[in-house]
Amino acid sequence: MMFSRKKKKVGLALGSGAARGMAHIGVLKVLEQEGIQIDYLSGTSIGAVIAALYAAGVPVAQMEEVARDVDWQRMARLLDPILPTSGIIDGKKVTRFMSELLPVHTFEELNIPFATITTDVETGEAVVIKKGNLLEALRAAVAFPGLFTPVRFGDRFLIDGGLLNPVPVDLLHSLGAETVVGVCTIPEVKKRAAEAFLPANDKAETKSPLFEMFNAQTIEKILGELGYSNGRNKGNGPKPKDRRPPGIFRIFAQSVAIMENQINALQLERNETDLLIRPDLLDINLLEFHRAAEAIQAGEQATRPMVNQIKKLIGH
Repeated sequence: MMFSRKKKKVGLALGSGAARGMAHIGVLKVLEQEGIQIDYLSGTSIGAVIAALYAAGVPVAQMEEVARDVDWQRMARLLDPILPTSGIIDGKKVTRFMSELLPVHTFEELNIPFATITTDVETGEAVVIKKGNLLEALRAAVAFPGLFTPVRFGDRFLIDGGLLNPVPVDLLHSLGAETVVGVCTIPEVKKRAAEAFLPANDKAETKSPLFEMFNAQTIEKILGELGYSNGRNKGNGPKPKDRRPPGIFRIFAQSVAIMENQINALQLERNETDLLIRPDLLDINLLEFHRAAEAIQAGEQATRPMVNQIKKLIGH
């Protein structure tokens, strides 16, 4: 008598990455085409939004259509700037946009168990959310520090969980997953000798990929459109010897990029992942949502070569 091998429960963790996170749609597209069922989902930041949509039963084709067809410049104008207290943009309109996409409003209504991770901005603790108000949890999950206002949960104020756990594979084990697949849309930084960052003259032009990670210029641009100025010089700029320090928004964006990239490397090394999918997204920057089609394609291209490996892992 022959016994069929029981398929292992599969967990998929979708990481942070802003516009690059659109690659998650491409990953899901391939997995669905190959008949690979996802039993548990976790997500951080943009990954949390896409994971929640999938867990709610929103078809991948619909997600792709929205990502490709949305007028992202118009969406940028929907952001509601406020007086700079705890953040310069209130996320209520972003929440309204997500509510129009989601057919459910609580974790308990989801078809697939899902958990997201956020950061307590006051204590630095990781706060996992897997029940209750889904929209408020997602609003906290995408609250990029300093840009969006924190979201109040009880006596906590929560922001983007990517600061602590950019690809939350560890949440999947706690949910019950036996096989864990992570999707990282933060490009890997190539390490260089420390001397490379101390050029002997001003002619050195080589830059680490880190400085293309989130592209602070795009943040500066959108903040400028919202009426905020960082005092940065325009035009050709001063000569090298007269260079001034970077503007406040550039410093802010680069600081977060540096921290998140280092944390991401440490977490990926520490957490047990059966398989990591890492699309090639170095050319796409933080707020280039209008390049969603390219990001989705990158997700597909990174996933297809791994399909057989995934099926072998889960006993498909």
